[in-house]
Amino acid sequence: MRASAGGEAAGGGGGSLISRVAHVKNALLIFIFKLENEYERLTWPSVLDNFALLSSQLNTINKLLKNEKTPSFRNQVIIPLLLKLTEQRVPVFSHEIVPDYLRTKPDPEVEEQEKQLSVEAARIGPEVAQKQIQTLNKLCSNLLEKLNNPRDDRDSETAAIRQSKPSFNPADTNALVGAVALWEGAL
Repeated sequence: MRASAGGEAAGGGGGSLISRVAHVKNALLIFIFKLENEYERLTWPSVLDNFALLSSQLNTINKLLKNEKTPSFRNQVIIPLLLKLTEQRVPVFSHEIVPDYLRTKPDPEVEEQEKQLSVEAARIGPEVAQKQIQTLNKLCSNLLEKLNNPRDDRDSETAAIRQSKPSFNPADTNALVGAVALWEGAL
């Protein structure tokens, strides 16, 4: 009862916001079903069409929420208390999982690894660090050059192969051609 009243107020009558959210939810469920069960038949254009549909629906909801007639939802708290509402993605909203959802700093293990990397970086002298940076920059620029100019490298490799010794014996080739085409020397 409360959700429909909020939806009617939000949509300006008729529960427009709730119906649009339901459309997004249905489109998302259909897309997830296709990804999980029909992935063999999915083509890239159909995946892009699904993303475009979802994007347009979300943009419509965004415009609806930014409308002047829509009441502000900034001071309202939304808590998924029921497993049914979140389709078993959020089993409980308890003290155990709230910190994970609201965390603004990394896990303690990640924080410890970051500290170790910082200590290791501090141990390296500025000259060594500068050398490593220059080496890395040189490697990256060489790699980018090769990626940007693959045809030049390929052409030079092809020319080098053409100028090298032939990898076949012309006499053997002629003998094979004669044996196959003219039955020479087959007996």
